Amino acid sequence: MPQSGKSRPTKPAAPRPVTASYLRNAAMHYVSQRAASVAMVRQILERRAKKRLAVKVLDAPTQDLIDAAIAELAALGLIDDARFAGGRAATLAGKGLARSRIALGLRAKGVSRDTIEAAIGETIDELEQARRFVARKRLGSLRRGGMTPESRRKDLASLARAGFAYAVASRALDAPDDA
Repeated sequence: MPQSGKSRPTKPAAPRPVTASYLRNAAMHYVSQRAASVAMVRQILERRAKKRLAVKVLDAPTQDLIDAAIAELAALGLIDDARFAGGRAATLAGKGLARSRIALGLRAKGVSRDTIEAAIGETIDELEQARRFVARKRLGSLRRGGMTPESRRKDLASLARAGFAYAVASRALDAPDDA
């Protein structure tokens, strides 16, 4: 007959070991869901290992297992910073973001400066990007109700957050559809 109101004290669960197969499976699952850079995969594997081991700092053997899992994914071609950066740069350029904002976004994902420069290239025209951003966000004269001094100030701020200099942003707002 169970006693009411009393519960048996529970022992904290012992941390499960982090094995090569666990890390490989975790990494494979992660890259099957999204494109990722090497730094992103490393970050997720370290976070999962720390949680599983219930530690704040990983020891050298666990770091070696993480390095091996990443090397295996790279050898299989599942993670490649150059390919990731190229795809991400194209996506961000399609949204009309400035070169600096694209580079900042890639840097946040752990991509190296050289890889970023190679991915962005010299083909991005800042004014054309700003016009694309204005059209996509319906800023300036494309705004419902037209452009007022207050809306122009807000639109310039929006363009600045997208990485555009004042001169480029102002030109894009003044003539969004000029080629």
